[in-house]
Parts: sequence; structure tokens; C-alpha cells
Amino acid sequence: MTGAFSVLVCLNGPMPDPAVAALAADPAAKVLVFVDGQNLYKTCRSLFGHPLCHPHLLAQHLAGSRRHVDCRFYTGRPNPNTDPRGARNLDRRLSLMRREGVTVVTRPLRYHWDWGHPGQRMPAPGPGVPPQQVTLTPWMRPQEKGIDLVIGLDVVEFLITGVCDVAIIVSLDRDLYEIPQAIQNLGRLIARPIRLEAAVPVPDGQKQPKILPRFSFTHQITRQVFRRVRDDIDYTVANGAWTAPEVPRTIPP
Repeated sequence: MTGAFSVLVCLNGPMPDPAVAALAADPAAKVLVFVDGQNLYKTCRSLFGHPLCHPHLLAQHLAGSRRHVDCRFYTGRPNPNTDPRGARNLDRRLSLMRREGVTVVTRPLRYHWDWGHPGQRMPAPGPGVPPQQVTLTPWMRPQEKGIDLVIGLDVVEFLITGVCDVAIIVSLDRDLYEIPQAIQNLGRLIARPIRLEAAVPVPDGQKQPKILPRFSFTHQITRQVFRRVRDDIDYTVANGAWTAPEVPRTIPP
């Protein structure tokens, strides 16, 4: 088992490791997957060249043999007055998620004037990358606020109140790395074994698994995993051409 920390708590002190380890494959364990939507979008676009996946399929993959799995998807939502197309496109996608049983949590994006090059894609920086020339223009830069906080609060609340036995956080946001310590500090409030796992996209050819500290396990979202849960629906088509499509209910073999 990868990872450096297991959440082992009960009213009278630490529980034995086997109680937590058993939750890794217990079919009766209640699993709740928390997806940081924007963080996953940006990371998958960078690593795999495509930003979208189906959260409910990813949750199924991460749950494995654990049959009781639910998924929560967190994202900032564009202001329909500032970015009507962006809001429309996201709303289409979120509607399909809800149809598949995903709980969607949104927070309004905030905007501020900035200099930038919207619409001009830049290559990833690195050795040998030639200089780039861009034209900077003033634009309303969107900024996501509060998503990491609400994810952290939900994870703590749902573990303490028994909504889930296993929480899996899909994100590379370092602010969320403090959750295991928070759960350990609140250990006296939890009278049963609980398990905290992470899931992160990883680049091709990575020789060693990426391990987030103090989580019981870190799932590796490889390109092969991403292909199985990839979302190829075009949410940008014109209103007259949009028909909500069917999405796969289970992971293809």
C-alpha cells in the first residue's frame, strides 16, 4: 500500500491498522469521491492533451471492488453576463453529470481586469523551447475562489457524520494536503475506522508512483485510465444543434 499515513481513530484511541486497511477493498464500504473540477481539467489537458473526463466513471474506477460509491464535483461557474457561452457550455456538462447521479457544487467565478493573451495557447516552458511573441490585451480574467475550502469542509463533515467511510480526493491542490492532519486532530469525534485516499493524474513514463503525504493511498490516473473515463462530448455546439447525448453508465471493458 502506498502512502505514509493512515487515519486510525476511535473514541478510545487509535484503531489497529487492519481496520483501516480492510476499507481498501471492503465491498460494503461507503466511498465518496471528491473531484476538484478545475484542477483536474488543467492537469489532464497538460498531461493528456484533453481536459475532460466523466466524473462518475472515474469514481467507479477509483472505488474498485467497493460497490457503494458516490461522487461530488466541485467547480467555479462563469458569470452568464460576462461569459454567456462559457456558462452555457459548463451548464450542459453539469446537467449530464447530475443525470448520472453526480452531486455538483459550484461557486461563481470572480473577475478582475488584467493583461493577458486569451485565446493564444503557449507551449509548455522547458529546455530548448524557443522564445514566444504574444500580444497582450486587457481582459477580464476569471478566478476560482473557495473551491478548496468547501471540498475540505465537506470531506471532514462527511467522514465525521458517517456519510462515507472512505473519502477519495481527486486534486493536486496543495491546500487539500492538510485534510489528513485535520482528520487526525478530530479523531476523538469518530468512533469507527475511516480511510482517506487521493487520486492524481500522472505523466507518461513516470517510474515511481506519485504519493501524497499522510493519505492512506494515492491512486495513479495514468493515460490508460484516462482513456477509459474520457469525455469526448462537444459542449460548445450552437444552441440549435445541441441535444443532450447519452453517456456511458459504466466503464467500458
